[in-house]
Amino acid sequence: MNRLSDLARPALLAVCATLALAGAGCSFTRPTPVKAMFLLDPTPPAAAARPQNGTLRVGALTVAAPFRDRTFVQRETDTRYANDYYDEFVTPPAPMIAEAVSRALSHAHVFAHVAAPGTSPQADYVLDGFVSDLYADHRTQGACKAVIAVSFYLSQADSGSGVPFWSGDYRRETACRDESSAAYVDALNSSFSEIIAKLAADLAAIKLPPPP
Repeated sequence: MNRLSDLARPALLAVCATLALAGAGCSFTRPTPVKAMFLLDPTPPAAAARPQNGTLRVGALTVAAPFRDRTFVQRETDTRYANDYYDEFVTPPAPMIAEAVSRALSHAHVFAHVAAPGTSPQADYVLDGFVSDLYADHRTQGACKAVIAVSFYLSQADSGSGVPFWSGDYRRETACRDESSAAYVDALNSSFSEIIAKLAADLAAIKLPPPP
């Protein structure tokens, strides 16, 4: 009996090895999900008729926790949200939006000079912001809207208090041409472009306090 068991053992091991290799082969050939990456690239606003005196620095821009990661967020019902793990932004939204705002305001010549985030802290005024909404609204079946809401706060850089002397709330909802991720990003860029254009016009029109 033991002799037969000894003879059968190599054959049994060979069968197990074959099955293991077959299983491994399946795992090696299984396609890996490929993530599509997108960038917010708003249209630059029109140039201001007369730049504000002084230097503006785009400071801290915070994104609400549910929308802070690179992964796209979809709103399915009034209370339920979901992450789209196959589509994401190239970088986290906070630095991407801050840099886009800086480029846009510099292009529009709203101030004599606009310093990019993370550059020299020397400035007369600081523009901070908070993004409260950033998602694809799928609550209506067969339709999609790109939603973005941002609040901006302007303060004097060297006042010491950090209390803003001006603030503005901006919200846009733009219908997507279809329910694809590319259509969502295009609609989001359209919404973001409108917000930046309105922000640039508002900043150019306000009466600034003199630098301290």
